Amino acid sequence: MPVSNSLLGMNARNFLYIRKFNSKKQKMVADDKMLTKKRLINAGVPTNSFLAKFTDYQEVREFDWGSLPSDFAIKPSHGYGGRGIFVVRKWDGKAGVIGKGAKVDILELERVIFGTLDGEHSLNNLPDAAFIEERIRPHTFFKKYSAKGVADIRLIVCNMVPVMAMLRLPTIYSDGKANLHLGALGVGIDIRTGITTSAVVHNQPVYYIPGTKIKVHGIRIPDWDKILEISVRAQQCSRLGFAGIDIVLDDKQGPLVLEVNARPGLGIQVANQASLRTRLERIGDLNVQTVTRGVELAKKLFADETLEDVSEQKSALLGVIEKIVIYGNENKKTVRAKVDTGAYRTSIDSDLVEELGLDPHSKTVHVRSGSGRQKRRTVKLKFKMKGKEINTVATYTPRGHLRFPVIIGRKDMEGFLVDPADIPEGVLVK
Repeated sequence: MPVSNSLLGMNARNFLYIRKFNSKKQKMVADDKMLTKKRLINAGVPTNSFLAKFTDYQEVREFDWGSLPSDFAIKPSHGYGGRGIFVVRKWDGKAGVIGKGAKVDILELERVIFGTLDGEHSLNNLPDAAFIEERIRPHTFFKKYSAKGVADIRLIVCNMVPVMAMLRLPTIYSDGKANLHLGALGVGIDIRTGITTSAVVHNQPVYYIPGTKIKVHGIRIPDWDKILEISVRAQQCSRLGFAGIDIVLDDKQGPLVLEVNARPGLGIQVANQASLRTRLERIGDLNVQTVTRGVELAKKLFADETLEDVSEQKSALLGVIEKIVIYGNENKKTVRAKVDTGAYRTSIDSDLVEELGLDPHSKTVHVRSGSGRQKRRTVKLKFKMKGKEINTVATYTPRGHLRFPVIIGRKDMEGFLVDPADIPEGVLVK
């Protein structure tokens, strides 16, 4: 196998890319999360707000805890692997809650910061600084896919070109952390479209999100073009030529830079089933002048040819709510249907079955619903969605008390992509 087609190893990464593109000074800056955050803010790169810093015990003792918002996070400046991060919710100036609801007060927070200052969470256990920042509010897009915690997107950016991307989803195994070593799901993302392709847990391929029946491929990440642009701006701002940029989607603010890493890990290759070295060789010597040009090059050079460009194939993209046409024996009816990737089979209101004179099917199936496991009758169903006619066997049950008379299940979504963030304004879907 040619060298350039093999996975990039750690020694090659260090010698060929980190040594070449990242100076010692800039690596030291990137290792300092507090200093990096200040750089991002000064450059106008979107990141969550910086609230306070602590470099000695006296600053901690004199701090006005009543000045903090209700939700915030305490972090070590030189932490690694997610260690030492302390997320506080429902803070009232004197007390708040963490994790699953344990209460904390000012004294406990002071102990946490004292430990950080003493180097409990830093590389080589050296004395460190601590800072407080605004808490990330996870985008509603991830609620269906993520087992609590905050999902993030890791992009490798080199020479102002996004080279590879991966979605990191907390799972039932990783205790709410988007850390691959703890069992988080690493999902490869096509650079051109922002659509997920393949995934791994502990470097082993998986095809469904752990604990669910949701396929890992075909998920379209919201705000993808903006994410690519921000990743390049963050790399440019960091002055690192080769960087791992971690971006989170905040529910109100959209994409925000969480961290900049001067020595990004290489598991992203396994998630994408692609060689990072092959891609880096194509852009290492390019003269890229602008952020826009860097994004354009990434989309042209690293697109997954098996995926259609969503921008050119709007009809193949489903929102959460879609109008469908149901064909009866003598007439047809247009209704609004909910697209539900959590359901396997399409379900229709029994009143519609009677109204349209649909033909019952002999098959009965068992389904899980909010009221438990049920046995349901089925009906032959023909409907049109986004211009495509679909023939299927659907279950039917009274749905008059629900918002939508039809639920479209995964079985009938073949050939479509689903955008979970595409919800009509003012429409409740739950």
